[in-house]
Amino acid sequence: MLSRANLSREHAELARLASALGAQAQADRPAVVGVAGVRWELTRKLLLHLAKEDKLLYPKLRSGSDPVAARLAERFSDDMGELATTYNAYITNWSATRMEAEWPAFCTETQAIVAALTDRIAREERELYRHIA
Repeated sequence: MLSRANLSREHAELARLASALGAQAQADRPAVVGVAGVRWELTRKLLLHLAKEDKLLYPKLRSGSDPVAARLAERFSDDMGELATTYNAYITNWSATRMEAEWPAFCTETQAIVAALTDRIAREERELYRHIA
């Protein structure tokens, strides 16, 4: 079921996982197994959430009677494509071996991804989700 409460709960879980990943990426030494576990869980839940937004939320808002909601849905849908591409490259490019070998660079890129996801969640909650009936 598509409801604001359910979507916001998913956002809270995604924010928690992003924060956990960011915290791990502040360590002086790599904990690759821990990082991999959090990244896997975050990615799995993020993909499910994005699919729900793409298949249910954006079409509902675009076809509704609120022109502001329709424009916001279009904008958020377009913006997400760029973030999804960046996130996918991050997941693909950082193998466990590379994480260990280039830990400081991994940490920097992870902090940027976490910041982008956190910002996206906050903007959706603040701007888009208030249009969900």
